Amino acid sequence: MSGKITVKFYALLRRRLGASALEIEGDGLTVAELLGRAERQSGQLFLDELLDREKGLLTGAMILVNGENVRLKRGLETRVAAGDTVDLFSPAGGG
Repeated sequence: MSGKITVKFYALLRRRLGASALEIEGDGLTVAELLGRAERQSGQLFLDELLDREKGLLTGAMILVNGENVRLKRGLETRVAAGDTVDLFSPAGGG
């Protein structure tokens, strides 16, 4: 049975995409699979704000699944289910 996963964008990602959230059809996806679907559905490239394609999650980037940091779980292999909320924060800039 498939349902929807809510993906919320914050800070620079929200500005870049011009949207605060997307609903992605799926259940039992990994965070990596979900991110790929979200990028395709949005029609805009944004994963470079979160990921180094070789090393994984960028330093300072944060992905929360139902409020829990994926770095404390299985990283990009963390599973998400229908009804879950995934929050995406790109690294903060400045200095």
